[in-house]
Amino acid sequence: MVAFSLLSGCHPAYLRCRSEILKPAYLASVQVDTPDLWRECFWGQQIVVHWALPSDCFSSDIDLILDIRYGTRETERVSCRVPSRKGFRIFRIMGDEYVCKKGIISYRATLESCGEPLDIWRHSLWVDLINP
Repeated sequence: MVAFSLLSGCHPAYLRCRSEILKPAYLASVQVDTPDLWRECFWGQQIVVHWALPSDCFSSDIDLILDIRYGTRETERVSCRVPSRKGFRIFRIMGDEYVCKKGIISYRATLESCGEPLDIWRHSLWVDLINP
């Protein structure tokens, strides 16, 4: 009976994230050697967040919250409503903004329902800052 109760309900392993450096080689036009205006200015970074929730855990009030820390030590919080049980979102920073912010250093993604975290995924360099 204990094993059944541990295996049922919401289990916090629903969130996966990865970051990618974006450069001209990422473009399909580079792979097939066709002209593309993006070739010269396609530089940046993106975070891809995947989620998969069991049907008994999904509700219409689940939010995805992404906390991002840039190379300038600036932080940004991006949030959106989770529209379905399974899906993904891409956060992308490109061009001058990427250069000015010195790229993405670390990030944390959280799935929340009514202010309570369902799952948290942290980049290996993410730490909570201590305010003096």
